[in-house]
Amino acid sequence: MGLKSQDYLRDASGVRRKNVLMTIRVGLIGAGNIGTSHARDLSTRVAGSTVSVIYDFDEARARELAAELDARAVSSYQDVIAAADVDAVLIASPDQFHAEQALACLAAGKPTLCEKPLSPSEAGARSVLDAEVALGRQLIMMGFMRRFDPGYVELKGGFGPAGIGEPLVIRNSHRNEIAPYGLDSAMSITNAAIHEIDINRWLTDDEYAWVEVLTGRNGPLTPEGQHDPLFLLLKTTQGTIIDIEMFVQSQLGYEVTCAVTGGLGAAEMADGSYVTTSRTLHRGHDLPKQWLGRFQEAYRLQLQAWITHLTDGGPLPGASTWDGYVGAVVANRAIESLRSGQRVAVTLPPRPALYA
Repeated sequence: MGLKSQDYLRDASGVRRKNVLMTIRVGLIGAGNIGTSHARDLSTRVAGSTVSVIYDFDEARARELAAELDARAVSSYQDVIAAADVDAVLIASPDQFHAEQALACLAAGKPTLCEKPLSPSEAGARSVLDAEVALGRQLIMMGFMRRFDPGYVELKGGFGPAGIGEPLVIRNSHRNEIAPYGLDSAMSITNAAIHEIDINRWLTDDEYAWVEVLTGRNGPLTPEGQHDPLFLLLKTTQGTIIDIEMFVQSQLGYEVTCAVTGGLGAAEMADGSYVTTSRTLHRGHDLPKQWLGRFQEAYRLQLQAWITHLTDGGPLPGASTWDGYVGAVVANRAIESLRSGQRVAVTLPPRPALYA
């Protein structure tokens, strides 16, 4: 039995309806690597959920996943959103379609988990933000799963007077083995570095004052006219200095690190949840080929938090549409810096009261 809309959405008077014994029926838009992983988690590893309807541009892929999960495949994303047996929607389509599909979910009143980015463009992200503010309730949760990652959670928990003090400098590296969709420098920012843009806002509880992107010697797989690696330098409004090494064709494997220098000490998430082993004259560990190898548990925890929110109520967990919009603004200022070679100021409108 699925959860009816009146059971988990706030009505016109603001009263939240809920039924804790219901199962959330999720409709999936996009059955690529991450969409398939999410669907399998929702069907087998997340309590209180199932996948009922699936759409992908590759109809054969959608049918194959639907057969595996005892769901049904449909021929358009609109069919997913409109389906009577879909209580909530997970958007895992290519980046350029996120805003359009999120707007359709808002218009239908369907709670949504939208993979990052909210939109590659600032205008696209702003259109979703404005629509949700006009609706007057938060229906969209952004897929910035690092906020749920045990490594980042532990890192942030070590800030303050009982730990390393407040963060003064944060250094990040984000390396992929290869660029899975081809290398484009702007996409390296909007699709990959967007994770660091968001997680460092979350770590510092601060906004950015400016961003500067530096380019240098390219890696051997970098096509003509593109830049890889990229180095992003940012400063928050309270003065924390943050850098991001973004190398999407490192040939090394998938590796994410974050090192924080605080006023009372330092902490480093050198390899997340992976154990570094030592033996005679050797210290090391294997690296995964893709992001799922590193962040599978973070994705599961994010999905569980979303489903629990839909069944039990309470504030929206994780990142909001506002966070998705801010990410798009900062990413686009970074692209301006990449193209101009100059430092670019980051300015934001007032945060809407909906996200206070």
